[in-house]
Amino acid sequence: MGHFFSDGSDLIGVQRVLDIRYMKILRRCLKTLSAWPSKEVGEKGSKYDYIAKWYIIILNLICLPPGLLYIKKHFGVIDFLELGHTYVTVFINITSLFRLLLIFMKSYNDLVGDFINKIHLFNHRHRSKFAMLTHIKVHKASQFFTMYLNTMVLIGILLFNITPIYKNISSGAFANYKTENVSFEHSVYFELPFDYKHNIKGYLVIFIFDWYMSFVCSSCFSNFDLLMSLMVFHICGHLLILIDSLKNFRKPTKIVVNNIEYEWYSEEEMKLVSRDLRNITIHHNLIVEFIEKVSKTFGPILYLYYMFHIINGCVLLLECSQMSAEALARYGTLTFVVFQQLIQISIVFELLGISSDKLMNAVYSVPWESMDNPNRKKVYIILMRSQRSLAIKAVDMVDVGVQTMALIIRTSLSYFIMLRTFA
Repeated sequence: MGHFFSDGSDLIGVQRVLDIRYMKILRRCLKTLSAWPSKEVGEKGSKYDYIAKWYIIILNLICLPPGLLYIKKHFGVIDFLELGHTYVTVFINITSLFRLLLIFMKSYNDLVGDFINKIHLFNHRHRSKFAMLTHIKVHKASQFFTMYLNTMVLIGILLFNITPIYKNISSGAFANYKTENVSFEHSVYFELPFDYKHNIKGYLVIFIFDWYMSFVCSSCFSNFDLLMSLMVFHICGHLLILIDSLKNFRKPTKIVVNNIEYEWYSEEEMKLVSRDLRNITIHHNLIVEFIEKVSKTFGPILYLYYMFHIINGCVLLLECSQMSAEALARYGTLTFVVFQQLIQISIVFELLGISSDKLMNAVYSVPWESMDNPNRKKVYIILMRSQRSLAIKAVDMVDVGVQTMALIIRTSLSYFIMLRTFA
């Protein structure tokens, strides 16, 4: 459990962002998909990086036609509920394929580089005492979330692939593999030119391939979700620091004129006020620009992700509605993992909207009435910019958050009821 929770002591002696424990894990995770931009983060890239990128995407690409052909060949031949398993795996394959397109995009590589070199709170921990406390708080949340997500993926992969093994043992397929009437169960089905359902050699080939592809596809979901979530955690940390800077803005001096006491900044204080407002504006611009980059890079992926959940969610619910021990063992965990991913990523992005609302209110606490006109104009500019919502949108249309999540779950349930009637 020590790796799940951090008290901040693991930051002692850390000199670089990439030396932080959860960042090391993120690096290893993205490396498995060739999605780690070595050059942009200041590391020496390998000459095999480009080949590895094409390998991982071609591997996913060649899985798609056999899956679609399997559906076409067996459509109307086998029961819809039985064929639904292949619908699920094909949808997962398509979503993974679209996510892997990110690794070829310059905007994605630059975004990860900006996150590590500019946005990560480790680079801003010395801004103030509050910034240091926020950095440690975000560090603890990031460490836990990283370990939690990787554990969930590991459990999901094991349960998804162990269920067919258990069925093969129970049916005696392994014990009677030499007989002609034996039939092997698999976690993923393809239309292939060789027999892998009745032949032990074909079974072993697809068995190993299914395990590997389960790992790759799960990594496509979890690793990019982890990256996006960590980015949001650190953006929220920046907003908290900015809010603290506004709420604890330097106070004006009390002066008395004609027996009337009022607050006003002195000439020297006005210069410091101008400097502080400039720093706040620069900090806010840094946050806004990074959020725009996140929306531009991940927006289409998040939109397709929501479409995936609408389609896959109703199919998985339909599979679970059989209420048999076999269906629940095979699809229950997968359904839980899929829906918890939707809820998890939506709640994480919702935090950004909440922090954005707090920023709007914090600007009003700045004592603008005690400033001269040039500084009042700066406060006005900050106020106007803070009115813009910082929520990340999917293709500039759909807010990524709890409301959209609830709509998707309702839509999935509606389609599930319709498919249940049809089935």
